[in-house]
Amino acid sequence: MDDKQIDFALYILGFVGLLVLLGGAFSFYEFKYGLVGAIIIWFIAGAYRKYFGVPNN
Repeated sequence: MDDKQIDFALYILGFVGLLVLLGGAFSFYEFKYGLVGAIIIWFIAGAYRKYFGVPNN
């Protein structure tokens, strides 16, 4: 994958994690489910970053 595609995928994963967290904060579902879901998504994004060797900003 190109660097731009990897960066785009990482930004999308971060944004999705934020949406899941905000869904819990605004009572679309329980907050603990939103928090756990967001942490899992962000963990996957971190592993994805490490796998492709993308440096931290």
